[in-house]
Amino acid sequence: MATPPSAQQLFEQGLQFHSQGDFTRAMQTYEQALRLEPRHFGALHHVGIVAFQTGNFEMAAGFIRSALAVDPEDASAHNNLGNALREMQHLEDALRSYERALALTGGDADTYFNRGVALQNLRRYEEALRSYDLALEINAGDDQAWNNRAALLRHMRQREAALHSVEQALSVNPHHIEAHHQRGVILQELQRWDDAEASYQQALALLPEYADAHFNLGRLHQQRQRYEDALQCYDHALSLHPQLLGAYQHRAAVLRQLDRLDEAQRDDSTASTLQGQLVDAYRARGKELQEQGRPESAAAMYAAALELNDSDADLWQLHARALNAAKLRVPALASIYRALALKPDSADYQMTLGAVQRGSLNYEAAREAYEKVVELAPRNPRGYANLGSLLDQMGHSDLAMENYARAIALDPDCALAYWNRSLVYLRRGDYERGWREYEWRWKAETLDLYKNKPNFKQPQWTGCESLQGKTILLHAEQGLGDVLQFCRYAPLVAQRGARVILEVKQPLAALLGTLAGVERIVIRGEPLPPFDYHIPLMSLPLAFGTTRDTVPATTPYLASDPAKLAQWSVLLGERRKPRVGVVWAGNPEHHNDHNRSIALSTFARLFSDRYEFVSLQKDVRPDDQALLDTLPVRQVADRLHDFTDTAALCELMDLIITVDTSVAHLAGALGRKVWILVQRPFEWRWMEHGTATPWYPDATLYRQAQAGDWAAVIDQVAADLA
Repeated sequence: MATPPSAQQLFEQGLQFHSQGDFTRAMQTYEQALRLEPRHFGALHHVGIVAFQTGNFEMAAGFIRSALAVDPEDASAHNNLGNALREMQHLEDALRSYERALALTGGDADTYFNRGVALQNLRRYEEALRSYDLALEINAGDDQAWNNRAALLRHMRQREAALHSVEQALSVNPHHIEAHHQRGVILQELQRWDDAEASYQQALALLPEYADAHFNLGRLHQQRQRYEDALQCYDHALSLHPQLLGAYQHRAAVLRQLDRLDEAQRDDSTASTLQGQLVDAYRARGKELQEQGRPESAAAMYAAALELNDSDADLWQLHARALNAAKLRVPALASIYRALALKPDSADYQMTLGAVQRGSLNYEAAREAYEKVVELAPRNPRGYANLGSLLDQMGHSDLAMENYARAIALDPDCALAYWNRSLVYLRRGDYERGWREYEWRWKAETLDLYKNKPNFKQPQWTGCESLQGKTILLHAEQGLGDVLQFCRYAPLVAQRGARVILEVKQPLAALLGTLAGVERIVIRGEPLPPFDYHIPLMSLPLAFGTTRDTVPATTPYLASDPAKLAQWSVLLGERRKPRVGVVWAGNPEHHNDHNRSIALSTFARLFSDRYEFVSLQKDVRPDDQALLDTLPVRQVADRLHDFTDTAALCELMDLIITVDTSVAHLAGALGRKVWILVQRPFEWRWMEHGTATPWYPDATLYRQAQAGDWAAVIDQVAADLA
């Protein structure tokens, strides 16, 4: 009896079918391999490749992600995932995949090319050009890269350079149809009309059904006043592509020149209908992408719509919002000003202007915009809520509270106003009102928290229901530091008789296994076991009626792994001086990073030879690395794999000095001596005054006297170190 084939044998058989272009049998054979070995990397990857080649990009991305879960270091899989994501218009995610592939390979032509395409789609033309150049440095024989490069240069109005690039493409591949066509477009713009016509004719000789070439040849005839020839070209283009908008628009113009006005009017009407449909399609896709958290991809969709209709004020506003969400403030400002030029008295557009100016750190300009909102729409509660939030950020908390009160008076369900007001209450130590109004975060539709709200069928525990014999899910909702701060409530929940399950992100899972009272840790994204109640971690203070005097402040409530502690002790070696762990910058993606992180050049004034300084930062920004290499600071970033490593390293420090980031909470939770440098306006958990915090007894707070002034804080810390 024959031995059944193994998963590897089936995979190799599938590769043969795949190489022959028999996608159906290849897919069937790969799937057979996966039934035998569900984590077979090659089969998972190649199912994704077949799915991509047959146009099922979502399926492709899913299988390639599964392959990368097996082998996260495979550069080709990252590249292929990027391609699938790019086809789905998830361009930011695609770029991240390409960057990962490039980091693994050190740079390869194929990935640089694909990255260039994604950047080109995002209209990041200078970066795209550089990516194509890098591809061509490695493989100068890539005719498609030369052609894409030519298209970019033409868009950037560098037509002579574009012509050189497209001719490079044709020298590599004289039969490149798109390059012949593009050469015609460039030559037409250079008014070299005979040469342009020859290029279009060459493209059509290679592909007679090339609608765009017929269309552009028609445009050339129209420019040269050969109207009958132009009409013939447009008719041919439309026979091949009946929804080619430009052909109807130009055909109508030619018909008017020929005094065939009724026909021209019909073409104008058809063009208007098609244009409206295209604009609506781009607008709808842009909104989908923005809701999915892909603002830069959304902005590209809105930009495509605006190329068709730049008199649509709402489109300009949508474009501005997407760019602002992508932190592209300068183009966002330009777009919202275009919207306001079309509708100067729109309170909604002024609201967007305020948001963009605020994101640009132009607080006075943002205040002016928000004040214009309440002037134009005095009964709009969102105007007062946003003005209040800005005023609070500018240090005017009393004025902020007045605006929140106005918003709530206009709309007793104005969630954004309650949420913003809760932050002031908490900062002032009014925990009773603060925790209660903090729950409005789940109803404030503009917050990311609302958009990512979990939808459990089980009820949320409020602190009143008996937990005896019940299972409760505690789930993380915000940043890693928030989890480290509020996981302290898990033992108190367990004391109520509950079986406690804690759901957190991967980097914290191992560390939080040391937390008392937790029966099981679940990594976010994994299947959840059955449970009776759930509660977000940051709703626990309300459930327990926490006041300033009843904060569960016993530390340590987390512990380091003894094995990791021993490893790090050996790595650091004999202690010859007091050890000081330092963190000067947090996550650059954090919305408040510009306030809470400190320039390394400023922070470096702390360093001296009196202490052994150790960087506790897992990720060092490229701009900081060169300076860091010159400073008396031990660097261990490449050995920090997750928070168990950072925790062990913290345990070996005599003192930790950190900005307001997750390491501050980790040090506090471990009961380590920590100095926390906090920015003004002060984040609510550090309250408004004093050097102590009820949350971490071993912490000392160093507060900015003036917003943005870290120099005085660093001077005080340096003096205390000395």
